[in-house]
Amino acid sequence: MVRRTVQVLLVTVLALAFTCGLAWGKEPATPELTLNETITLAIQHSTTMKTAGLAVDKAGEQRKYASDQLTYTPVLGGSYDPRLEAAWYTLLSADLGWEMSKRNQNAEEDRLVLSACQKYWDVLKAQEKVKAAELGLKKADLALRKTRAQVQAGLSAPGMSPQLALQTAEMGLTGSKAGLVGAQNDLDLAYTALNQVIGVWPEDRPVLVDTVQFKPIEVENLDTHIQRVLETNPSIWLAGEGVTMAKYAQELMWAAGQYTPYEIRKIEVKEAEYTALSARDAVKLGTRELYYALRGLEEAYSTAEKGVETAEEALRVARLMKELGMVTAADVAEREAAFAEAKQGLLDLGCQHAYMKLAFQKPWAMTR
Repeated sequence: MVRRTVQVLLVTVLALAFTCGLAWGKEPATPELTLNETITLAIQHSTTMKTAGLAVDKAGEQRKYASDQLTYTPVLGGSYDPRLEAAWYTLLSADLGWEMSKRNQNAEEDRLVLSACQKYWDVLKAQEKVKAAELGLKKADLALRKTRAQVQAGLSAPGMSPQLALQTAEMGLTGSKAGLVGAQNDLDLAYTALNQVIGVWPEDRPVLVDTVQFKPIEVENLDTHIQRVLETNPSIWLAGEGVTMAKYAQELMWAAGQYTPYEIRKIEVKEAEYTALSARDAVKLGTRELYYALRGLEEAYSTAEKGVETAEEALRVARLMKELGMVTAADVAEREAAFAEAKQGLLDLGCQHAYMKLAFQKPWAMTR
């Protein structure tokens, strides 16, 4: 994953490339943009990341203040002082808050990276959808022309009147036009979402130079992977620390600033333990679900690949037959549209698989 250590010069140059176009004219900026550059710009532009950084600074100051309060808490002649317990527990809590703020900052970056990747891939999918819709419109237009020619020649499909055949072909063309408009709108929306994340004008149309490389996941042992996820998941870490804090509090009757009966403190330890167990179980189940969903996607992708190969071969044959005068341009357009739809479906599966592969490594990046 790209981190904040990526060269600042690269980000600056990219930002200027995006903004200069609209500063000097009305044409949208169209610089080339890689996936890594997208992630870098997203991190640089994110106010959430800036807020997370401030939260770390704030938690650090709170810990420092709590430490000072413990240092200056008076002890009455060597006798027991409840204020010392409270100050000590406050310091422990502040220390936990400081560490959690740093982990939250890292987790927020993980979420941002995953979101930036998804938006990049959403644009790729929308572009493929537009291509398929354009070919679908071409197919519908040629089909209508073919139908009109057949009607004029006194030919029509069996069981269908000439008027119904024309109406059906016209409806097909109307639907294809609407489909293309919808696909273009989806592309605009996808670009708007991407541009917002990387901090450029909604009208900009960066040229995405990376595509999705499909590669099945490699997991030697699922249980080992789940254990690694548990060890690195910030929520699981916090739940475990909650148990530790509850055990500290069990021995400190004045930890809350007022007296807490021992039986209540024992119950609070059990509550924290059950909360931690529930969190671990949820992560285990979620990670397993991601794994089997990925395996299912890989099977679907394999089937879709074969579908693309079949559609491509059908198009090749149709074009050859067109050269020999055995089929019409409408027949070729139909095969072109089928091939485009097959490629679109394959790309959709590839993008979904790529997203879930990243999420499988860091499932917390999917949460908000």
